[in-house]
Amino acid sequence: MPERNEFVIGHSRLGRPIECVQFLPAEYARPRPPAVLFGAIHGDEPVTALMLERLADELCERPPGRETYIIPCLNPDGVLAGAKNNASDVDLNRSFAAHNWSAEYKPGYFPGAAPESEPEVQALVKLIEHAQATRLIAVHATFRVVNWDGAGKALAEEMAGLCGYPASGDIGYPTPGSFGSKYGLDRGCEVITLEVPYLDIDERAWTETRSALRWCVDLPT
Repeated sequence: MPERNEFVIGHSRLGRPIECVQFLPAEYARPRPPAVLFGAIHGDEPVTALMLERLADELCERPPGRETYIIPCLNPDGVLAGAKNNASDVDLNRSFAAHNWSAEYKPGYFPGAAPESEPEVQALVKLIEHAQATRLIAVHATFRVVNWDGAGKALAEEMAGLCGYPASGDIGYPTPGSFGSKYGLDRGCEVITLEVPYLDIDERAWTETRSALRWCVDLPT
């Protein structure tokens, strides 16, 4: 069986654990940079947590080709409240310490009092630094698109070919303080924002993107 480690990377604003599953590749696998995948940074996108739970289940049977960290639910307070933002009403995807972080915001997009003020964001940042991961996959809803930042274009195009969604380097609106801004634009990492349908009540989002998500953790460098 693949080596699997479960641990808590931090706690939410209300003290709920943020859980992570780590998978290690076979000892003889060719060295590849680690991957970090996370979902439900917005609590009103619970389908993304389901998708990553399904991926983790699959990796228990067939290991990834690289060290892989999966965080199904980054914002447990928001998920349990049915709310986009965390318990401090911060949009966690506007809270990263990117060069374009701004204290100015539209309604519903409060970035916090300062960059990375929120414990959920701090936990993710700490994990990425610990793992030294450069392949970073954020799963979101509501669109069908494989968005890329930084060095993620080739991976986005490969994933798009597998799931049938278009690949795009522009999500269509400004994203100050976003995950992609910090790790893609500022740091040049391989960043993918996989957007899936918002209100699917079945597992269509998972079945549509399963092969693309496996590609992220298996192939190429």
